[in-house]
Amino acid sequence: FMKKLLFVLALTLLSVASYAQTKYIRTVDLTIGIKNDKTVDWNPPSQESMLIQIDDHVMVIYSKIVQTFRVIKYDGEFKDGVKRWYCVDKDNLTCNIYISQPDKVTKKISVGVEYNDLAYYYTGYQE
Repeated sequence: FMKKLLFVLALTLLSVASYAQTKYIRTVDLTIGIKNDKTVDWNPPSQESMLIQIDDHVMVIYSKIVQTFRVIKYDGEFKDGVKRWYCVDKDNLTCNIYISQPDKVTKKISVGVEYNDLAYYYTGYQE
């Protein structure tokens, strides 16, 4: 009986460990936009190298000021291969985080962080 219990426990742990994968994206640029009603006024992109860590429960952007987002809800595929998460930051402000699939040619990945008044758009590569 004990061997069966340990076997089931080991299988459960393996399935949970394989499900919760952490991904890392190294950014190459950042564009910041100010939202006005239904439009966004985008600033020119700036070259920014930072690490973005993504997993099922927390997303962290390792910029000059570390930004941590707790995942409230994963919305799945939003449109055109872009996935969306509804999150809350360290100041309890809610936002949506969007992550694209790698571009077929350039392999670049886009990450967007959208608040009610601001939007951040990162591009980079999966590490």
